[in-house]
Amino acid sequence: MSKMKKLNTIALAVSLPALLLSACSKSGTETETKAPASSSAATTAAPAKKLEPREISIYFAGPTAQKDVQLVEEEINKITKEKINATVKINHLGWGDYPQKTNLMIASGEPFDLMFTSGNDLSINVAKGAYVALNDPANNLLEKYGKDILKSMNPKLLSGTTIKGLNYALPTQKEMASMQGLFLRKDLVEKYKLDLKTIKKLEDIEPFLQQVKAGESADVIPFQASSNLLNLLPYENIGGFTSPGVISKTEKTPKVVNIFETAEMKDMFKLFYNWNQKGYFQKDPGTNTNLKAQTDEGLVAARWSQLKPGGDLEASNNSKKPLIQVEFSQPYVATYDLNNSMLAVSRTSKDPERAVMFLNLMHSDPRIVNLMDFGIEGKHYVKVPGKDNVIKVPDGFATSKDTGYYPGNTWQVGNQFLTYLFQNEDPQKWEKFKAFNAAGIASPILGFTYNSDSTKNEEAALASVYKSYIDGLSGGVLDPDKYLPEFNDKLKKAGSDKVIAEKQRQIDEFMKSKK
Repeated sequence: MSKMKKLNTIALAVSLPALLLSACSKSGTETETKAPASSSAATTAAPAKKLEPREISIYFAGPTAQKDVQLVEEEINKITKEKINATVKINHLGWGDYPQKTNLMIASGEPFDLMFTSGNDLSINVAKGAYVALNDPANNLLEKYGKDILKSMNPKLLSGTTIKGLNYALPTQKEMASMQGLFLRKDLVEKYKLDLKTIKKLEDIEPFLQQVKAGESADVIPFQASSNLLNLLPYENIGGFTSPGVISKTEKTPKVVNIFETAEMKDMFKLFYNWNQKGYFQKDPGTNTNLKAQTDEGLVAARWSQLKPGGDLEASNNSKKPLIQVEFSQPYVATYDLNNSMLAVSRTSKDPERAVMFLNLMHSDPRIVNLMDFGIEGKHYVKVPGKDNVIKVPDGFATSKDTGYYPGNTWQVGNQFLTYLFQNEDPQKWEKFKAFNAAGIASPILGFTYNSDSTKNEEAALASVYKSYIDGLSGGVLDPDKYLPEFNDKLKKAGSDKVIAEKQRQIDEFMKSKK
């Protein structure tokens, strides 16, 4: 959405991020998008008055704790008490804290209800028995308590969350394709007269970085170094970069290779090493990898993002400097784009049925979605006069994040097509999402999810090696001529060949099943 150290770093260890849905037309391939209504009645299997009271805890990745979250919960609870006799406890964990915190929760058997999950993180936790199967034939929670979900969701989305025929997590309804590219500070693009049409690949941005380095104050970072930049390479990630097996996006026959042994990767790391020597990256790029504060303040001139229609306008709402995007790829639809933002029901939930009822509200009731996304009307946002679904920052605040509640994680919350638009966004945003999804080039292995049961020991060892090298190489601190061969040697010793062979075996079986 965007979001891939974020997405890949939970799938990496977070990574963006980079994202999904169109809604179903009469043909069954797109859903009908409607502006948020003032009210909605989500269906449940039983009237709220017949249900015992429950608290539903939900854990989101990425945003930090919001000052006014309790006020927002109180407003949500007015609705959920009436609908499903439940209250909601929202937990926003920072990207750096999320993997460790949730892994400890799972390992200790801590009771909780819902958690964000993505990519390979899904298969790893399913292998641990951490999640409830939502469509288990013996107790199909989606059919019983998620009728509005099934009515509104494109079936293709659910295909990306399937492991051995079962759905262990529910995807956010948003864009179903992704593009790779950069966010640039719009004022600097205009100041230095950068023609975006000339930027076709990463190397083309260097003259602009030179100008920013020479012409701006020392606190402006020309380019944000990040392992997210690996997503710019023309390879489809199979199970996260910590497990180094990918396929080419341009080849029809899927052959799994180690991305760190490709010429494209070596060239990218050489470019980063060169750029770091020239001072284009943040200070200490091998360790200084969390630059959210700088991006929010508008101190980063260029950075990676997974892109979508209007992504720059959406991101501008969280930055003091407006952004503009430059695209490096065509829309591409991979399984990862279908499963990179999901909510799973914990096996330790005391009431998984009620958790699914709340998921159903997140996909059908605009009041719930917009409270979780934007907070309380009149306090955290105001509506533009005459436009029921268009909002703006209240007077007296520089950005939404200054209001006390703006987690900036709409791409993690239920049905994004029910969300309000900010006044700077394109009113045709959701229609353009439909066109974007339709234009996406489908992966040859769309619907495939890697099952890491037989390689989980190797996966853990590979993740350790990956974390030891990746920030140094992607931050241009480590010379790739010396350290990339060393990195690959340690990956082999940790079992990369076994993992790559297992990925290839599973993909071959998947391809046979499609014939």
